Amino acid sequence: MANTVLDNFKSDLTSQPLDWVADNYIFEGTPFVFKDQPESTRVLIDHLSAELGLMANNLRIIGSAKIGFSLDPNNFPRDFTDRSDIDVLVVDEQLFDTIWMIVLKWHYPRRIAGLFGDDHQWMRKRRKDLYWGWLHPDKIRYEGLSLPEVLRPLRDISTKWFNAFHSLSLYSELSGRNVSGRLYRSWDHARSYHCDTLQQIKDNIA
Repeated sequence: MANTVLDNFKSDLTSQPLDWVADNYIFEGTPFVFKDQPESTRVLIDHLSAELGLMANNLRIIGSAKIGFSLDPNNFPRDFTDRSDIDVLVVDEQLFDTIWMIVLKWHYPRRIAGLFGDDHQWMRKRRKDLYWGWLHPDKIRYEGLSLPEVLRPLRDISTKWFNAFHSLSLYSELSGRNVSGRLYRSWDHARSYHCDTLQQIKDNIA
């Protein structure tokens, strides 16, 4: 069955618009990881929705857990296994902009004078993520930076995000699985990222 999905995917990737492929293969349908227990998808989504206080229809299981093989251009089409991670896409403009504003409040006092050392390197990474419209809230650290008190709200967001995903292990069907999430500002940002990935795969198999 997986080979049939892979063959269909390759065919559609070379013949259909990339946004169509993203919608039909990445964002919609029953995830491969729960093909034999589709109700587990709702368990995962509802749990994260409740813990993060976000709308359930703005969360999706993606990646190899969704389609059955890796969509990383460097690993395509490596099969999803019992040891593979489950990746979750989260879209929420308000949460994204909250993080953005915290970073701006930290940066503005030094906007003219400039940043140096660790502050400069940290800001370069944040600026890159913000430009592309996605973040890993649980991986934003600010130890060793100046004005850490301004960035403390990031700790609460990071902790809440980490706890929401980590507590999924309480469910038997998710025990032993590493589940992680990436926050996008909008569906347009998410679609743009995944269409770029699809284009890389398309170029590699052409």
